[in-house]
Amino acid sequence: MSSATYLGFDVGGQSVKAALVDESGTVLGQSTAPTGIATDPDALIATFLALRDSLAPGNREGVGVGIAGVLDRHGTLRGGPHLPELHGQRIEEFVAGGMGVAATVRNDADCAAVAEGWIGAAVGRQDYLAITLGTGVGSGLVLGGSSRRGESGYGCEFGHMIVVHQGLRCGCGNHGCLEAYISETAVRRAVERAGLEQRVFGDGEPEGGVARIVFEMADRGDAQADAIVSSMIDHLGTAIASAVNVLDLTTILLGGGIAPGVLSRVDRLRGSMAASLFARSVDDVEMLEAAGGPLAGAIGAARLAMLAR
Repeated sequence: MSSATYLGFDVGGQSVKAALVDESGTVLGQSTAPTGIATDPDALIATFLALRDSLAPGNREGVGVGIAGVLDRHGTLRGGPHLPELHGQRIEEFVAGGMGVAATVRNDADCAAVAEGWIGAAVGRQDYLAITLGTGVGSGLVLGGSSRRGESGYGCEFGHMIVVHQGLRCGCGNHGCLEAYISETAVRRAVERAGLEQRVFGDGEPEGGVARIVFEMADRGDAQADAIVSSMIDHLGTAIASAVNVLDLTTILLGGGIAPGVLSRVDRLRGSMAASLFARSVDDVEMLEAAGGPLAGAIGAARLAMLAR
């Protein structure tokens, strides 16, 4: 085991995942704790300290934090609907002060992308886009082996690429974003528009997400469900092709709860990509399933802390 260990935290709207990681990428310990809409800086620091004490008492190597939301270059959370009490807070600054160690803070999807290149599906690749399809659409871009987030820090919001001019309203307030067409939120709205609520929801909330049920219905030959699934995949293929055209990428990773359903119809995804690609064959683009698992964000956060040190 390496002598130095690093703590990574992945902060979401419902929980914090923590991982203790050594310099080879081995997870030596993991734990979780709840968060909520009332989580403020004091509560978050108290949670981090409790998780640290359970995993690595006295750890002084540094911590990494991945957090759901938009962060600027100063580590200030500028957007994130699930953690309103943290808006406007310099996360990196108060984490370092509260824990007494150096802290590195990035968007959770950026952290997950870093983990994929370190111990996941993108090992050995220098350029790739990692897309997480869940409640929304998260993404992390790695170019030349380094995570890229743009001049201000807000970069690579793939879910907010416009795929339909003046299209469906997105949760961000804009119209036509990819996230409005493929995400758990988007599927739920599509089900309502199609009048499929009773068949999808039955007597309660479906276990494993609405998208999973709709994909299963489509696989059984339900025409309305198939139309929803096909539309989701076609919009995603168009967006991926646009990213490939702009960035000359040849590796795309898909993760999150909706990814298995999409990858089960990868031929349709490739067909929609092919229709929008410029000057290259779709066969040049490798589609991979993300392998980092639920701890990817925490592992990637620890890796970024390690690199910063």
